[in-house]
Amino acid sequence: MVRLGYNSNGFPHHRLEDALPWLAELGYRAVAITPDVPHLDPRYAAAAEVRRIGRLCAELDLAVVLESGARYLLDPRRKHRPNLLEPDDARDLRLKFLRHMVEWCDLLGARVLSFWSGVVPAGQSEAGARARLADGCANLAALAERYGVTLALEPEPGHLISTVDDWLGFRAEAPAGLRLCLDLGHLLVTGEREPAAALRELAGEIATVQLDDMRRGDHVHRAPGEGEIDFLSVAAALRDLPEDLCACWELSRDGHRFHELAPRLATLPPAP
Repeated sequence: MVRLGYNSNGFPHHRLEDALPWLAELGYRAVAITPDVPHLDPRYAAAAEVRRIGRLCAELDLAVVLESGARYLLDPRRKHRPNLLEPDDARDLRLKFLRHMVEWCDLLGARVLSFWSGVVPAGQSEAGARARLADGCANLAALAERYGVTLALEPEPGHLISTVDDWLGFRAEAPAGLRLCLDLGHLLVTGEREPAAALRELAGEIATVQLDDMRRGDHVHRAPGEGEIDFLSVAAALRDLPEDLCACWELSRDGHRFHELAPRLATLPPAP
């Protein structure tokens, strides 16, 4: 069975020092940490603070995934921008940030860094965007290899790499070792695969899983039971994946009810 976890973007109103011990007490065995304004803001967090959180996770036996998808971290007025596809030097800001996150993986004890491609910006061609993404991944790969970090690209609806098939197609252009970050809800948004079937089909490619419920065609992260995913079948498929793989709830719209959801979602399938 995979290591079940919770993403820190789902408890933005709790301190890490309060939430992490509670997750461990509830039986969680992993945490996906999204550096953002509420937690470990990269603009202000010193290496000693990041290392301290890494030690706490190790003491609590929480495996760590570093998730780099904070919405407004680099530009407070544009969601998820700049990205790796920018036609100008703004792209270097995203690349510098992701390289910094590879280094943070070492401080946190994380072995996986997840990231997405971003949307194709105005003024950029698809061919140019693909070339930019491939170059960015190659740049990150050399550093990630030095730190023993696995890079996991997440298909995100509306982005250049939007579907699993997009990821499979891009893999030939990407550096060796690039793996898949699979968000199960996104599969319903794009309509490409059923979640349990995708977990089985792509088992050898997956580096980390993001758990959430969604409704078909509607990109809104929901708690289980509020969308259309069959978590009985998902739980059965997850049992066949490697035991060191992390599957973390990503419920960034539900921080106000973390205290209710975290206990309920501490098992798979989740309690009703």
